[in-house]
This record gives sequence, C-alpha cells and structure tokens, in this order.
Amino acid sequence: MNDPIDNRPTKPADATRTPEPVDRDDRLADRIEAVEGFIEIAERLVAVGDLKWTDVEADYRLLAINVALRRQLESLTAAVVLARQDLGHLAVSFVRASLEDVIYLGFFVPLALEESQKLFLLLGNWDATRSLLAQRAYIGDEVMKTLWYPEDFLDAVQLKRDDVRTELKALQKHYKWSGGDLPSAAWIAEKAGKKELYNYLHAATSRSLHFSAGEIMRRGWGNPSGKMITDKPEFRAHLASFALDQLWRLHVETWQVTSPLMEAAAITSDDGLSSVDMEPALNRLVALGKVPLVHAHEWNLTPEGPLRPK
Repeated sequence: MNDPIDNRPTKPADATRTPEPVDRDDRLADRIEAVEGFIEIAERLVAVGDLKWTDVEADYRLLAINVALRRQLESLTAAVVLARQDLGHLAVSFVRASLEDVIYLGFFVPLALEESQKLFLLLGNWDATRSLLAQRAYIGDEVMKTLWYPEDFLDAVQLKRDDVRTELKALQKHYKWSGGDLPSAAWIAEKAGKKELYNYLHAATSRSLHFSAGEIMRRGWGNPSGKMITDKPEFRAHLASFALDQLWRLHVETWQVTSPLMEAAAITSDDGLSSVDMEPALNRLVALGKVPLVHAHEWNLTPEGPLRPK
C-alpha cells in the first residue's frame, strides 16, 4: 500500500492530511462486518503461499514475513469469530503479536543480509535452546528420555546455549542494545522508527497477557454506593472494537515494512487484483473511526463531566 494508515490517536489536523474520526460509540456490529470485508480482500491481495527451503536458508526473514502475515490474517478471522460470540474483548491479546511483527520486521528488513542472517539465527537458537532446557529442568531427564531426548543430546544443547549467549554478548557490544542477553522491544522499536507506536500499544497489550493490577482495576465497573461487575457489556464491546481496529491497521503496517521482501517470501496477489481493490474496504474501516485505547468512562468522564456517586 502506498498510502500509510496512521495508527496514532487522532491529533489536530496538519497541512498534509485530514485526521480520521475517533469512534466514541463502539459500533461493534458495523465494525465486525467491515473487518470481514477487509479480510476477504486481504486474503487475495496478500495471499500467503509456500516457501522454498533453499530460499529460507538464504534469508530467514522470508520465513518471518510469511509466518507473520499468515498469523495476522488468522488473528483477524479469530477476532471476528470471538466478537460474534460476545468474546471479542479477548482478541486484545492478538494485538501484541501483530505489534511486535511490525516492530521486529521493521528492524530486520532494512538490515544487510549477512547482518540479518547472523542476528536472526542467534535469536532463533536462543529461543529454541531456552525452551528445551526449561522443559528438561521442569520434567527431568528420565521423562525427557521417554520423549526421545538422550541425555548427551541435552548436554550438547546446554553447551550450545552457552555459546549462543557468548555470541549475543558480542553483538550487544556491537549494536549497543539495551536489555540483557537479547535486545529489548523498546530498542528494536526505536531502531525500526516505531517508538511512538510502541509507546502507545506495547504496555497496554502486555496487560492483556500478564497479571496486571491496572488491567484488573479497569475491568471493575459500578458505583461506589452499589455493586461492582467485571463483565460490563459496553466495555467488552469497546475492547472488541479496539482489537478489531488495531489488527487491520497493524496488518497494513506489516505490508508496508515488509514490501521489499514480500514477493520473495511467497506473498502474491490474485491475478488482476491490486491495492485499488482494497480501497473500498479501507475507506469503510476509516469511516468508522479510530477506537481509543483508554475509554473516558474509565476515568469517570462523560460529555456532561465527571460521573458522581448517587
């Protein structure tokens, strides 16, 4: 897509673009149908195909792009299914994965191939060895043997993990990244030019995945003089709308950051289909307005002023 979709909260108009409206009504039914229309075109415009093994060996980023775009389309579909079952608020957890796709792919795609290959392989080996050794520590070698893992193989994996950590430490000095063995998401976002997007979404979407006192408190609704509920329909609809709004925007941003490598990553379009065919679906979504991360009612604010206990 040539025209980027602004994913930021609406700001005062500038001389170059008219800001999108902000949706304060959470028109969830309309939004669900609009996202379904987007998915129908996106699955044909950005069709995710099968990769060649040799291509992936030559450039691991191709696998990352293929996986990310497939997962995002599936997340959009799953969010619609959940929303139609009054469970769309759970789809906020999908936003975190799509956000990190944008940030990390925005970092990796511009890198020189040799540089990208080395860092991607180290990060992949770190994740793989950490997971396997965590499983070993939890269930023990005897159970691991029943899962076909010989003890000498596991010992070799432990040594490999130590080697990977040493190499990562060297790269940390080279890149000067913040964090521990791995670069922090904040550092990746800054290098990818996505720091503002990261600041807006990362912490909030983390709260949907982890224990969070703040998230727990925002789920409690009521009046100080009466009962409190944790399943307020209007707030659940707001969260569902927020997830649906962010997922399509992040999918479009992923197209943009991966466009130089999309064809090599086995991403194709149906014959005769172009970005022009997506415009009606995008226009419909844009017309529905952006869904703000934080609803004013969470701060007891209404058009008439702060809510007061009755």
